[in-house]
Amino acid sequence: MNDPRVSAIICALVALWLGYTVFFSSESPSTFLAVLQWTFFVVALAGLGAAMARPMRGRQ
Repeated sequence: MNDPRVSAIICALVALWLGYTVFFSSESPSTFLAVLQWTFFVVALAGLGAAMARPMRGRQ
């Protein structure tokens, strides 16, 4: 994806959905699923940060 706005929107939506499932789930998942959810949550936040930093680098 060349447009960082699209990447930022997708990463934000994924991070919101995963954050909701991690922090507000009514039942506890298995250990493997919990580690997988946390990993994808952190990766989505890192992708969001990178997508938001990309236009800032171009302005300098």
